[in-house]
Amino acid sequence: MERFLKRSLRYRVTAVLCYAIMSISAVAALYPFIWVVFSSLKDNNEIYSNSFGLPKAAMWSNYAEAWKGARVGRSFVNSILVCLVTLAVLTVITSMASYILTRVTKSRLLSVYFSLGIMIPVHALLIPSVLIFKGLHLIDHLSGLMIVYTAVNISFAMFIMNGFMEGIPRELDEAATIDGCGRAGIFFHIVFPVAKPGIATVATITFLNCWNDLLLGLVLISTPARKTLSMTISALKGSYVTQYGLLCAGFVISIVPVVFMYLLFQKQVIAGMTAGAVKG
Repeated sequence: MERFLKRSLRYRVTAVLCYAIMSISAVAALYPFIWVVFSSLKDNNEIYSNSFGLPKAAMWSNYAEAWKGARVGRSFVNSILVCLVTLAVLTVITSMASYILTRVTKSRLLSVYFSLGIMIPVHALLIPSVLIFKGLHLIDHLSGLMIVYTAVNISFAMFIMNGFMEGIPRELDEAATIDGCGRAGIFFHIVFPVAKPGIATVATITFLNCWNDLLLGLVLISTPARKTLSMTISALKGSYVTQYGLLCAGFVISIVPVVFMYLLFQKQVIAGMTAGAVKG
């Protein structure tokens, strides 16, 4: 009985410590976001004098000025368009290619070839991208940015999709073949729906990479009307004076789609990232 009480007490102490550590970690992770939200409702004077407190009088005009005056609204639309087109193209290409490489004609060499792109830093692609797109007359065009984002993310997307496709039971393909279903039918009606967690993982990570990118956009886009959201927000920081309330309002606007995207596909992303972790 005494041993049982000791174990019970040890378990309770351990549980309290775990919850305390997790609570502190949650507060530490959320506080920067809360600080940005509060700062977006202040002016510079209040940010300097009352950095960590609640705003005395919420300045919702910062959001209106950022959306219209700083062209954040136009850049927001550009970013959404670029990300959605990139997601659509990348999802179709990687899911089809992964299906062929893992379930139809297995090729370890091609799988490794696609995965090698993960080791190439983005900085090494800047000069080749400029030269190639200059020859194709795609400099300062959103379509060029879509192509670059697709090429940059395709290796990691293939890596995720290959691991997920290999975990789908092959009996599904065999049963569909017996029923007279062709390769295209097996892919679109059976494999593609089952692969939704992997596709959601690829879509979420690609969306984050495209949405947060600044380097490639600065190199390929120069016209203000075609800039993405990250480029426009970076331009809000002046050389001598910066309206930090306006800047934080732009940050909040840019964070909302990312949070919404993750909350929408949270379960699918976790299932996709853990696919293939347990075999047998």
